[in-house]
Amino acid sequence: MYVGETCRYLTVAPPEIDPVTGENLDRKHKVRVVMGNGLRADVWDKFKERFGIDVSPILHPLRAASDMQKTIFEFYAATEGAMGAWNRSRNSLSKGAIGRYGLFSRAFIEFRSTLVALDPETDQPWRDPATGFCRKAGRGETGEMIARLPSDDIESRFQGYYGNADATNSKIMRDVFSRGDAWFRSGDVMRWEGVGDGRLFFSDRIGDTYRWKSENVSTAEVANVLGTHPAVQEANVYGVQLPHHDGRAGCVAIAFDQPAPTPELLASLAQHSKASLPRYAVPLFLRVVKEVGLQTTGTNKQQKHILREEGVDPGKTGADQLFWLKDGIYVPFRVNEWNELHRGAIKL
Repeated sequence: MYVGETCRYLTVAPPEIDPVTGENLDRKHKVRVVMGNGLRADVWDKFKERFGIDVSPILHPLRAASDMQKTIFEFYAATEGAMGAWNRSRNSLSKGAIGRYGLFSRAFIEFRSTLVALDPETDQPWRDPATGFCRKAGRGETGEMIARLPSDDIESRFQGYYGNADATNSKIMRDVFSRGDAWFRSGDVMRWEGVGDGRLFFSDRIGDTYRWKSENVSTAEVANVLGTHPAVQEANVYGVQLPHHDGRAGCVAIAFDQPAPTPELLASLAQHSKASLPRYAVPLFLRVVKEVGLQTTGTNKQQKHILREEGVDPGKTGADQLFWLKDGIYVPFRVNEWNELHRGAIKL
């Protein structure tokens, strides 16, 4: 069993070497299948390759030992949630997916849970001005995952939060697709992909997505792209408010595999980002942290609120180095640049 971000820290830790024989012990284990949640796409292949996670012969008795493939069971659920999903993956087709459904199973699943389109201005479910009803998100479109509740007996499927009626009611949405219906709000933004196999991907938590240049940016999707750069060990993406600018600019607290990034590395990262992301989603600021896991909870979930509050003010970011995207490359961002930004002399 795994927690996704823990797998990241295992992949960036030094390999375990037998002090006597010099043998690499990372693959010397009996684990054949791993199951958990939160294993991001940028860590997926690195984790499988490093630790050699293979299909168990018990699960596939007819498969020859030499033909074993690496297997991950990624699932999605919540303690109070009224839905769940899982993805059994033996190849790279569905890496990063939190669920996968065939044609018939998806038809059944969508009766019980579905994705509802969001208003890009408010991050709330969009409602038709004429009918007041919501709209299901189409294939490839992001939307909030919601689950159907019995409208006349909600507590049979969702018991709510003990002693907190306001929090309980905030999770229940009514009159979604018809008068009187009731649905549970997950607060998670996802998207359906694939033809026939119904791959379901996590996009972001509502509230983590930020808006820049009139476009919504998913922090999770940007982090996945940055994490595929060979020198990046961790990327925690968030939006920061800037003086004299609307919306939030992209910033990433980033850990590299070297103590200090070289100009060549920064140029490579900028090129990698621009080649893989829409222009509005390329992070404008880098905050280089010394090691992975500095902004996490006890269960290794990334935290962003303190980073957002500190922003890119050099007086609040401590000893961390700041860089900003200027003329297509990342260069140092210091007090002088921050003061010019405050005076309105810089327009991003």
